[in-house]
Amino acid sequence: MRRNRPLTFAPLSLLPAGALLATSFIAAVPSAADPPPYPQSPTATGYGGAAATEHPLATQAAMDALDAGGNAIDAAITASAVQSVVRPFSGGIGGGGYLHIYLEDTDEFVVIDHRSAGAASFDENALVDPLTGEDYDEEVRTNSGPAFGVPGVVKAWEEAIADYGSGVLTFEDILQPAIDVAASGFIADENYIREVSENADRFCIFPATAAIYLDSGCAVPAVGSLVTNADLAATLELIADHGSTVFYDGEIADAVVDTINDPETVPTPPFDVLEGDLALTDFTGYQTYQYQPVSVDYRGYQVYGAPPSSSGGTTVGQALKILEGYDLAAAAPEEALHYYLEASRHAFADQGAYLGDPTTYSGTIPVDGLLSDNYAEQVRQRITENGVQRVINPADPWPFDADPNHPVAILPAAGGNALNTDFSGLANGSSWAADDAFTTTNSAGTASSVEIQGETGEIHLDPGQYSYARADSSMTPTANSELLVRFKIDDFGGDRRLRFWLRSDEWNNSTSPHNGYAVEINSADDTVRFIRTRDGNAVHGLASFPHVRSTDWQWLRFSVDGDQLTMRIWPDDEPEPRQEWTGELTDTSVSGSGSLLVAGIELSGASSGGGFSVDDVRVTELDPAAIREPFAGVADDSTWDSTGLFSTQFGNGASNPGVGAAIDVQDEVGRLSLDTSRYSYARAQSLTPELLDSELLVKVNVRDLGDDRRLRLWLRGDEWNTLVAPNYGYGIEIRSTTDPAVDNVRLLRVRHGNSPYTLTSTRRDLSTGALWLRFRVNGNGISARVWDDGDPEPLDWTFQRTDLEVTEPGSLMIGGIESTGSGSGGEFLLEDLTLFDHDAIRDSHPPAASSQTSGTTAGTTAGGTSVGDDPDAEDASHSTIHLTVTDADGNVVAYTHTLSAIGGNGMVVPGYGFLLNNELSGRTPTNAPVGHPNGPRGGMRPVSTQAPTIVMHNGEPVMALGSPGGGTIVTTVLQVLINTLDLGMSLPDAVAAPRLSQRNHSALGQTLVEPEFTLEPEYQALRERGHDFFVTGLSYGIGAVNAVAFLPDGRVQAVSEPMRRGGGSAMVETPSP
Repeated sequence: MRRNRPLTFAPLSLLPAGALLATSFIAAVPSAADPPPYPQSPTATGYGGAAATEHPLATQAAMDALDAGGNAIDAAITASAVQSVVRPFSGGIGGGGYLHIYLEDTDEFVVIDHRSAGAASFDENALVDPLTGEDYDEEVRTNSGPAFGVPGVVKAWEEAIADYGSGVLTFEDILQPAIDVAASGFIADENYIREVSENADRFCIFPATAAIYLDSGCAVPAVGSLVTNADLAATLELIADHGSTVFYDGEIADAVVDTINDPETVPTPPFDVLEGDLALTDFTGYQTYQYQPVSVDYRGYQVYGAPPSSSGGTTVGQALKILEGYDLAAAAPEEALHYYLEASRHAFADQGAYLGDPTTYSGTIPVDGLLSDNYAEQVRQRITENGVQRVINPADPWPFDADPNHPVAILPAAGGNALNTDFSGLANGSSWAADDAFTTTNSAGTASSVEIQGETGEIHLDPGQYSYARADSSMTPTANSELLVRFKIDDFGGDRRLRFWLRSDEWNNSTSPHNGYAVEINSADDTVRFIRTRDGNAVHGLASFPHVRSTDWQWLRFSVDGDQLTMRIWPDDEPEPRQEWTGELTDTSVSGSGSLLVAGIELSGASSGGGFSVDDVRVTELDPAAIREPFAGVADDSTWDSTGLFSTQFGNGASNPGVGAAIDVQDEVGRLSLDTSRYSYARAQSLTPELLDSELLVKVNVRDLGDDRRLRLWLRGDEWNTLVAPNYGYGIEIRSTTDPAVDNVRLLRVRHGNSPYTLTSTRRDLSTGALWLRFRVNGNGISARVWDDGDPEPLDWTFQRTDLEVTEPGSLMIGGIESTGSGSGGEFLLEDLTLFDHDAIRDSHPPAASSQTSGTTAGTTAGGTSVGDDPDAEDASHSTIHLTVTDADGNVVAYTHTLSAIGGNGMVVPGYGFLLNNELSGRTPTNAPVGHPNGPRGGMRPVSTQAPTIVMHNGEPVMALGSPGGGTIVTTVLQVLINTLDLGMSLPDAVAAPRLSQRNHSALGQTLVEPEFTLEPEYQALRERGHDFFVTGLSYGIGAVNAVAFLPDGRVQAVSEPMRRGGGSAMVETPSP
């Protein structure tokens, strides 16, 4: 054990000259006479103990506690108390969190959950306006009494010292440095003043808050100001003298209850400040919980994190388990980042559905299932090589929670179900045609057959050369599709071929169509081929690939998507390989649509015959469409109605229907022709089933520029209200005007039958000819892209917005109108129109039934941020604080706590000097309904993303880390772990690297990134994979890591941020042994 040292006074070289000495083991009192910033370093490497915090005064307090004989627990709480003074808006005694401890002597971990807990009276109506039945505005909820939760920090500090401290330092010793800093003051740095400035308006509402943090007249203090807080110093002295009892069952508790239930504000605050309904019994009944951390094995490392009520440990752990199926170290950098983003997206989808507070939620929280190996493989089935631009549904961990070894279901691609059969229920000897998935079968050879045996499709070939058997599917032809099928070579010998055709038309030769692509399985040697037929010619081998034959069951995934052909073959009893294809190539020979054909043929003349078995046949349409090129093949002058896909009307104003305009087909192009009369109109509404999520792709030609004719294309439209606008819908408007001062492309919304409202607009040059439009509405996300015909489609969207107003399925509606009083008339031409069905894509991977019945809303985060919010919004308003400490004996502490929003609910307890949290501000039925694991209820601890993490290897600590940052905490910790454990970065480099944060919380599917990442080559590479990014406008970046690494040579390395949040402070006890 380390030698205990007596308390001594250690003047700090990091303090400004002239600093007063405090009467404790830390001298941390600066003078206003000399206000340069405190010296600090983001990295320190050496021996003994180490600490990384957000402020050098806090880090030095930890070092001095260690030097005085304290252990890592003592030092962490000493530093935390000082941080609560110098970083008061992110954490403090008015909040709660998670203290994660590793005890070297006993090789034990413990997490002290001291999350802030709601009042017993808190319920689903606490933050709902009774007059409207809707949630109060965010600023009302944020700065309210009901949003407050009973803080846990003081009780956790006391408990940790009593249970795990060194016994050398008392609670009074440990709090004294913070008391001294609060009483005598500290120099305000830029980060501190930034947070004051961003919250000055609401701080000004509460006189007790303004008195401490603002100058006269609610002015923001200058950088370099001396900040003192005598009330907080006195409060900490009370706690030091009387312990946590004074906080939970004494005068401090009484003062907090009064503050929450009767907030003291300026006479006319700019918004309602809601009174709370807090009882003293909420304080006296508060308790902490000591848990074992959740843990996962990851590539030989053991990663430990905080369990629920935190989601941090579970979500980090789940993402790591998903990533374990990919070889990130061998991957290209953009590929590794792609899988990191998708694993995080899926882990957050599950976080929002399944995690909650185990102390108040009566249901099961499926942590074991979420962290199981097989469930990780099940989730990997939903991840492809491309990014996702939408909110994804949670998966189904329940079978894996009941049995971690539950078998993994091999999933088809996301898309429309074109064909699905497993031959179940069919009698032996019956034809494949007895199944609805197939129509006809044929064979040649006396013993050849296509039949069912044991609910499996059997293809048997007799010994004769060119004997064959084949089956036609019943699927509707489609251009782009994927086949997922289980197959088996029944025996080797001879030269038998099994062929699976996609994009095929009809049989031409015995086992080949006129046109199509196929994967060919060979019984004679260890190869597989891509083959092709075109225009009825002979089979042409495109490419061969090595693949070891087997008479065991195998899976085939075969995709034809545009000009890309891919196939993957793997054994039935093994996980699907993730980062490689058995074969892939590009070919443009076969276009158009086609179906699945299956055939077997014997090419050897001297064989004994044999066959193949086929089962679990699924074909997915990769780009399902409700309407696809409706005017192709339609005769000139035909109405749109003749396609059977539209209902049309036209006229000159509402009182003159059927005259003065036309809506017809010319040269296989849809035409809307308007005459010279004002309000001449033509319109069409699709007759296909209504869609919630859809995407329109169409080429538009504005034939006659000038005047003011308008073409409107609506998605989610209900029915016509005015001539060319529905009651509800989202639309794109293209105008013929040539006025350079007028935006001629607008994104519209209409609701309640009101006039169309412009969400955003732009101007384009329409004189260059036709243009393309891609218009997408997915969930709450609306995107539109416009580009000139002949140019490649850009990656950037012209418009991207989120909107929550039109929430019901609807139709495609198209209308043109002449808005000019004396117009010349004109035409709009629509060509190559396709309406993609995104409902089919979404529903192909639905949420678990148990998730739906519990009231889970896909796309709602556990923290309560609904999709559609500005990706920066949560991170700008929420904050946390973290520190990491170790001692020379190997004890480790990773500690995160928070007030929730920066500055909590804005209320300082009068006379006691500390801010109160607003942990429950997001707990409304809108964000998580009653019955949801994180739904509103009395006494709840809202699910947090705090993620204090400790990593071990072979029983020894490797690193400990954590971060502030709201929802970005998890992604920050996860990215640093991947950077170090997978990509081989040093911890300082891993912390400094540009950050990406994907949390399934953007309605547009966007990933939040720091500006520096846009300069990296991976930024463009990921965009080409389909990722969409939102560049954060937060000047302080994403997250702010404080960590300690344990280096192989025996040294410790404390690491903090070089720049984010003003930079952190890292120190070690000694640079040399």
